[in-house]
Amino acid sequence: MDFTGLIAYPVTPFSADGSISHDALSGLVEGLATSGVDAITVLGSSGSFAYLDRAERSAVARTAIEAVGGRLPVAVGISSVGTREVLDAAVDAQAAGASGLVLSPVSYVPLTDDEVKTQVRAVCAATDLPVCLYNNPGTTQFDYSLQVVAELSVLPEVVAFKDTAADAATFNARHAALSALVPGVLSHGVSGDLLMMTGEIAADAWHSGPAALLPVHYARLRSAVVAGDQHEVDRVRHVLAPLVDHVAGLRKISGLHLLARACGVAAGDPRPPLLPSPGSELRELGRLLDVLESEFGDD
Repeated sequence: MDFTGLIAYPVTPFSADGSISHDALSGLVEGLATSGVDAITVLGSSGSFAYLDRAERSAVARTAIEAVGGRLPVAVGISSVGTREVLDAAVDAQAAGASGLVLSPVSYVPLTDDEVKTQVRAVCAATDLPVCLYNNPGTTQFDYSLQVVAELSVLPEVVAFKDTAADAATFNARHAALSALVPGVLSHGVSGDLLMMTGEIAADAWHSGPAALLPVHYARLRSAVVAGDQHEVDRVRHVLAPLVDHVAGLRKISGLHLLARACGVAAGDPRPPLLPSPGSELRELGRLLDVLESEFGDD
């Protein structure tokens, strides 16, 4: 797995009693397998990895991989507060048949460069799966420097970097600088749906939670951006960006569960302590979805 193209990060659906709804998860990822996305990653932030125990995470990975049935690569998020738990997750993901791993430097105490490099090397020693490093400083309080990424990219297992930035210009500048630092091939993908909605970042990959619920529209926008078709970029952005912007204004994870409900996906409410987004937001999400479908429903 090379972590290129459009990579969808589905929510983990929950039943009313808070247990994982494996039937709903199977249906969601099976639909993604024929939706136009290039790969799927379960147990990312969108997938509530932080609120699941080891057995639940392993079961989610197995359910998703079995449902996709080899039609697309399925990566598994292995982030955790402790390195021991990270390594357990990596071993479990490989046993489940994962195509790759996604790792962010999660910790109660923000990590140092040396601590992050030590953890990544430990993961690469424990598995031969391709690894995507994830820069999520807003959550982890660790911001990957490009020099650290370049140093870790010499590890054969490290094939990708999921990155973010304050704006499109900053991301594109980081992309150019990283390309000059890395001697080999490394997919430098963008995380942050508002960055994607600018239409100014092609990157090697788009990593997105909402794309798992709106895959056809995200695929349409990415294709237009990569092709340099500004007319199509503007056309899609005009109706997709307001919806994505509204979801971004909701609470993380909870907002995606509400969007799933608006899309007719039985994802349930997020697991406590997270509370669901207000049901009053559902009407606006429905309206924005109607606008989107009215523009592209006949295409």
